[in-house]
Amino acid sequence: MASRARLQDRLFSLLTTVAALVVLVVGLSRGNVRFAVLGMLFFLGYGVLHSVSRRLMPAARLLDGSEADQAERMAQFRATRLTGQVALGVAAVALVAELSVQWPPALWVAGTAMLVVAVFVGALWFYGRGARR
Repeated sequence: MASRARLQDRLFSLLTTVAALVVLVVGLSRGNVRFAVLGMLFFLGYGVLHSVSRRLMPAARLLDGSEADQAERMAQFRATRLTGQVALGVAAVALVAELSVQWPPALWVAGTAMLVVAVFVGALWFYGRGARR
């Protein structure tokens, strides 16, 4: 079974890398460098996140909640709470920026979504350290 999981992990990593290259080529061929680079980084980041979470079983258990004990559930709750607070803070700043300087939503919306995911992963790692002791 371990070899099958390893094969699936490598296949998924290969597919996300190919998807990243396809997005890069399509974006560059259409002259949209920003889309090409951000799309490529999105797929590569997703592949790395998936690969790391499969290798770190306690962290993966924190992500999906399966077989989690009380400490792991509390770590997931705290990470989710912090992520929600950051998302609400970013939304408040965006609302103030829109109302005060008429700053239209643009590419920073995608960056905000990636920030929220990064905060969740970082908070899960931070709070999960205590759960694994």
